[in-house]
Order: sequence, then C-alpha cells, then structure tokens
Amino acid sequence: MSSPLLSNDLLLAQNVQPKAGTPGVAQDPGAAAAPGGAPQSGGSPIAGFMPILMMLVIFVPFFLLMSRRQKKERAARESLKKGDRVMTNAGLVGELVDIDDALAKVKIAPGVTVQIVANTVTPFVSPADKAAAKELKEAKAGSEKK
Repeated sequence: MSSPLLSNDLLLAQNVQPKAGTPGVAQDPGAAAAPGGAPQSGGSPIAGFMPILMMLVIFVPFFLLMSRRQKKERAARESLKKGDRVMTNAGLVGELVDIDDALAKVKIAPGVTVQIVANTVTPFVSPADKAAAKELKEAKAGSEKK
C-alpha cells in the first residue's frame, strides 16, 4: 500500500483558489469562467519572444561594430607598404620588410627580422603623432565653425 501523503489526491502543495466570499481577497472575474479550475493563459504571445528580442537588441549592434572594426583593420593592413612602421598585437614595433596574404617580415632591430602572421600587423602611430593629429582635427573643426 502506498502512503496517503504520496497519493495524487492529497498533494501537500496544491493550487487552491480562495472561496468566493473570503473577505480581503480580491477575486479575478475570469477565474470563475475557467472550467474545472484549468489554468488560464495570462500573457500575450509576444511575451514568449521577449528573450529572443532582447538578445537581438544586444548582439546585433555588437556584431555590426565588430565587422566594421575588422573592415577598418583590413583596409589599414592593405594600405601598408615596405618601409612603414608597424606594430604587432604582441606590442613589437618595427619596420615592415615584406608582407603577403599570410606572413609579414618585420625588422625589429638592426640585423633582426622576424616572420609573423600578417593579420597581427597594424600601422604604428606614436603617441606624439596621435596628439598632433588630434590638434589638427580640432583646428580644422574650429576653422569650419568660423
């Protein structure tokens, strides 16, 4: 014999609605219309798509920005020519000796040339050059306002 506590008829955690005349309990007008105490659909169908929409709102701009950045890096890499100062992702700064689709040769010291993956090479802009470029940009913006 099974225990009465484990039978389906006497579950301890049953969803029981309050009696109709219980004071202090708000009654849902649609609750009486549900036959046999069947659960009612409480949300709209759009609510099921909300997590998907939230993920799209977050990830689509992220992927668009990433693809834009990759395009800019590719264009900068394609504009490199022999003799340009370059920097690797590892932080090595040197002079570009040769570059093809897969590998780049960079001279990092007199007599020291290293071969590295071409995708890790970017044009090197020193901090002094960045400051000068920023000042030039501000000067152009100021002259356009006048």
